[in-house]
Amino acid sequence: MPESDITPSNSRRLAREVAYQSLYMAKIGGLSQSEAQQIAESRHTLSADSRQFITNLVTGVIAEHETLDQQLEPLLAEGWTLSRIAVSDHVILHIAAYELLHLPDMPPKVTISQAVDLAKRFGSAESGRFVNGVLANLLVQSPKSNWEAPIVDDSIPESEVIELDFAPDPDEEPTEEPIEESVTAGSWVIKRDDEPI
Repeated sequence: MPESDITPSNSRRLAREVAYQSLYMAKIGGLSQSEAQQIAESRHTLSADSRQFITNLVTGVIAEHETLDQQLEPLLAEGWTLSRIAVSDHVILHIAAYELLHLPDMPPKVTISQAVDLAKRFGSAESGRFVNGVLANLLVQSPKSNWEAPIVDDSIPESEVIELDFAPDPDEEPTEEPIEESVTAGSWVIKRDDEPI
């Protein structure tokens, strides 16, 4: 398939991976941010939105790296410093911490989940659990600690929204209404294929 026929990716997951690769190359290889980002982006077909997201992450992490380190270091196990952890884990923690602290519309569950995925792919066998633990502790201290997803579907006019109350009224007497035979469900039988122990 010709390269012009390839649809550019708008995946945030891929964008985070490219941002990770850019920051890792800059840190390990001593490349400038723009050189590292250009190399990492050249390996993928990315949409303009993805490229902008990558640039925002990379430039944000570089600009805020000292502040991010100050937030992350106290969350490490006693006696550990960020200089002792793997560079891959450090870069992933920077990206996720930047998202948690500086991107207010990014759901924290997505940030942490994708950081753990990156850690599993690019880190050691323990990296996923380590990154998850540090970020879970950071989340508790972040502005997103009580984050609620915004309601996306506003297509229903407010006048048509009905409040549902599923809790019984404590002052109301329970009523026993007869149930018609035709509206009941049949019995369920759970079968086991294995023999009892």
